[in-house]
Amino acid sequence: MSAPRVHEMAALTALAGAPAGLSAGELIDQLLTAGLTHAQSLAALEAALSHNGLALTRETFALSTTGARSLLEFHGELEHALDPSPSTPGMEDCPSLPWLTTVQTHWLDALSLNYAVDARALAALLPAPLEPELHRGTAWVQVLASRLQEMRPQGTPALFGVNFHQVSFRAAVQYRNTQGTLRRGGYFVRSETDHPVLRAVGNALTEFKFHAFGLSTIALERRDHLLTFRTSSRLNDPMSTIDAELDCSRGDAAPAHSCWSSIDDLYEPLVECYDAFGVDPGRYVYVLTIDREPWKLRFAHPNRVAVRWMSEGPLKGARLDSALALAAPCAYRWRPLRRERIAQGYP
Repeated sequence: MSAPRVHEMAALTALAGAPAGLSAGELIDQLLTAGLTHAQSLAALEAALSHNGLALTRETFALSTTGARSLLEFHGELEHALDPSPSTPGMEDCPSLPWLTTVQTHWLDALSLNYAVDARALAALLPAPLEPELHRGTAWVQVLASRLQEMRPQGTPALFGVNFHQVSFRAAVQYRNTQGTLRRGGYFVRSETDHPVLRAVGNALTEFKFHAFGLSTIALERRDHLLTFRTSSRLNDPMSTIDAELDCSRGDAAPAHSCWSSIDDLYEPLVECYDAFGVDPGRYVYVLTIDREPWKLRFAHPNRVAVRWMSEGPLKGARLDSALALAAPCAYRWRPLRRERIAQGYP
């Protein structure tokens, strides 16, 4: 997007907010207030006039139909440019029932246990074409636990929502699609929930399949600055056992042993993750994108952390690098499920 075009759109935007129109002086004053120089403001006005974006009546400028159309097109381009997960050529919406994926909820009392893991061990758990995404020379798996409130199809009242807990072992992964675009996101190598019906629905999905959800008793409680987290399997799976207590009073200072220096340092690699992937081997990669509010995070000191699957499972030897706690509720909304074909050369 060129600067002159952005300046022209700024002029159209100013008029969109003034149904009665603006004089030339009023329009230029608004553009100056927005940060444009006087020369840029005059050039924007001239460009909008030459492109028929403005209608002039008795020395008052108003947004024309052509200008409104141009402004909507520009908004679409801007939205696409800022989209953390834009569609690429060949990507298509899936035929799933919309309510299975287009839902909304709030995350409450969430935490993230960040583990540095061996890249080769993680790669053995990933279906092609997914591969570990390396940060600071290592692969990463986050044990994400959250209390979800009023999860329901978008547009329906909160009264119809369900409340439950979920634990996800999210690996940081990436893959290169048929267009050569490298897409990054998360892949769930393991998941647990305490809601039997949602577990049954999730395990019945034929699309976006990665593993069978476990069923556990999950407790995630906050008392003052302490956050306790415990799980125990209802299916006699001892590897589901988790026992953790986090002190959430520590703030923004990273642990001395962490490879991250601050919240900002780890935010893009570990937090700015909006896509979750599923794989239909040899056919499709499924992409489920989450639109959410920014996580308001703080480091938490682990008074105790015992995650049996991380210490005794296929990633044994994993190192707990740091722990994070969500300091405020966070709204979540799922987009419709998409898919794209796996590039040739992958099984």
